[in-house]
Amino acid sequence: MRPNDEPEAMLELDSVRVEYGAVKAVQSVSLDVREGEVVALLGPNGAGKTSLISAIMGVVPITSGTVRFLGRDVTLASPEEKVRMGIGISPEGRRIFANLTVAENLRLGASSQPDKAIRERNQHRYLEMFPILKERFHQKAGTLSGGEQQQLAISRCLMAGPKIVMLDEPSLGLAPVIVERIFDLIAELKAARLTILLVEQNANEALAVADRAYLMHSGRLRFEGEASRLRESEDLMSHYMGLAEAQ
Repeated sequence: MRPNDEPEAMLELDSVRVEYGAVKAVQSVSLDVREGEVVALLGPNGAGKTSLISAIMGVVPITSGTVRFLGRDVTLASPEEKVRMGIGISPEGRRIFANLTVAENLRLGASSQPDKAIRERNQHRYLEMFPILKERFHQKAGTLSGGEQQQLAISRCLMAGPKIVMLDEPSLGLAPVIVERIFDLIAELKAARLTILLVEQNANEALAVADRAYLMHSGRLRFEGEASRLRESEDLMSHYMGLAEAQ
């Protein structure tokens, strides 16, 4: 039982396993994300992070275990059903539609939202939050810079009005100055009380914005707790993340 002042979990995983033949990508992982918080899921390449959120989304099958969203068992729900329920994802590698304009990408992101007024309100909100997209509104997405494409991928995900957003490696492949901007935007989303599961290799930036954190290595969780405590643990950070020190 949670304390009375602690919010209930929006997303809960119970002993989730993901296997690809003989490869055990995710081994009995249990975690939760509570309403209004940012939770960082950290780990080096090959830790199993993307396999885990792909399983949450229903993109890859779960070998065993349970995924619950708002108290409902959604383990077997399709990705489309989960989007309609309010689970959003901005995938690794952005995966925008390069031959479509920014406007068309955003409209596709909102396609599961039946309320036109909500679609229009969301578009206005996120164009204000991501002003470069407003400038590039009628431009082909494939002509945008990497940082601009990442902003488009995040805003496209937000267009449907999700209750929780999973951001998979949003800083991957970006220049340091653009990484800083992306994390500023994540901080803005946090201030707006959006619930976020942030999957990252950039541990220091992620921990600076997160409330809680999980550290994953070789398909297993090696740490769970307050983000500040993990950030201060040089032993854990150096051993599992390959960092010389936690900054």
